Amino acid sequence: MPAVCDCFPALKSVTLGREARYRADPSKTAPEGPQSSLEIKVTSIGGLNERVDTRNSGRHFIISEPKHVGGLADAPTPLEFLLSGAVGCYAAVFAFYAAKMGVDYESFEAVARTNFDVRGHMMPDAPPSGFQKVTIAIEVKSDAPAEKLREIERLALNGCPGIATLRDPVAVETTLTVTTAERNAAAVA
Repeated sequence: MPAVCDCFPALKSVTLGREARYRADPSKTAPEGPQSSLEIKVTSIGGLNERVDTRNSGRHFIISEPKHVGGLADAPTPLEFLLSGAVGCYAAVFAFYAAKMGVDYESFEAVARTNFDVRGHMMPDAPPSGFQKVTIAIEVKSDAPAEKLREIERLALNGCPGIATLRDPVAVETTLTVTTAERNAAAVA
């Protein structure tokens, strides 16, 4: 198995190239600019399970609700995926900054914890049931000076899009398209 830092030369090259392109023209759009996009499709498959198909990576996975809300609990919950996605993004951004700054480490581990208030879950005009606070305990095994690693931690926390999405409000818009179910259409005909 490759060491954590084996990819750092490539990460440094990618990071410095992205930074140079941005500094040359901050308004230039993706893929050369600072913007990206994601697209997923979520399809209900029964038992409060959902299949997620991802456009960018071409992967799919299942999410499942816990048993105490009527789910099958046979896959991670949507909130586990949300939190793990943000912290996984943070781990990658930490690696990008470490590579850019020439700081190697042998291992990285982050344990994230959160609580959420579900008193009013699925009730109109009740308290929001989102995450109240996220804490992340990070353990890095490295011979690098602790102050360098603290600086990388600070930069990664400020620069991570996954963490920023949890930290800062983001607009969410929906559209609804309603089609007639085939079984109802056949009964009407």
